Amino acid sequence: MVELGSSNKLHVLNLGYGTILQLVDDNIPDPPAVSFANDILRLNAMWDDDTVHWLNESIITIQGHPIAVKYWPLLYHYCHNQQWKGTKSKWTDWRDVVEHYRRGTPDHFWADFKTDSVERMKFTAIVQKLCDERKAEHTALVERTHREFHAEFDDLFTYQQGGEGHVMTKPSAIARKYIELTTGLVVDD
Repeated sequence: MVELGSSNKLHVLNLGYGTILQLVDDNIPDPPAVSFANDILRLNAMWDDDTVHWLNESIITIQGHPIAVKYWPLLYHYCHNQQWKGTKSKWTDWRDVVEHYRRGTPDHFWADFKTDSVERMKFTAIVQKLCDERKAEHTALVERTHREFHAEFDDLFTYQQGGEGHVMTKPSAIARKYIELTTGLVVDD
């Protein structure tokens, strides 16, 4: 990032199809008020621009380029921050739904999210079910972590706050650290 003035910083956004955009804060529109609650297929098609799902369309267009939804945190991390706070949790829900949607076919997805044999769950119920499943996975992984790293747990699963080290207790943080230690992958949450 390059300082161009008091409020206009230069941002570089690498799009999935090889285009590199150079933007200043003023080029970045406010986060749109949008819902995909009734159109998961549309969300899937706008999520990223480096898969077969991409239809080269998005709600946000900058310099004539449609911006995939997965890039929104990069756009709004430094500017429009107050407006992004209202969209961030929706964005996380969208990410989780798309990840599950892409694990199989649309039919598999809807088989997982039916209230009975016919009725599809509402978007909020889908998000809640995914959250509950993730919490259960984290809980199981925390138990496994304690078994595998028993003697070393307090040394390996720590974080710094206020200049002091603390042992992790939050299941999602422990799960993320476990994955990093056992696979070498850095996990976003």
